Amino acid sequence: MMPFDAVISISGMLVCLVGLVHVVIAYRGTTHSAEPDPERVKRFVESAPPIPDHLLYAHQDRCPEARLSRMEEAEPGKEGQKDHEAPR
Repeated sequence: MMPFDAVISISGMLVCLVGLVHVVIAYRGTTHSAEPDPERVKRFVESAPPIPDHLLYAHQDRCPEARLSRMEEAEPGKEGQKDHEAPR
């Protein structure tokens, strides 16, 4: 191997090592900032716009457990009736 080739190889390995150290330091810095701040979460939830009705009931229309609980709330006197929907 020529001396010039050796210098190029050694400098390339050093650049990779410096890059690896830089990435590790950057990764360690980002994991600490990822923890949620309860006060910021509270302010975010309070400032959120209201959810439209068509989105609120979309889950209940697909989920049988949610549909039963909504029906029981609407008709509290008819607890013994079964849902007459065909099985899926």
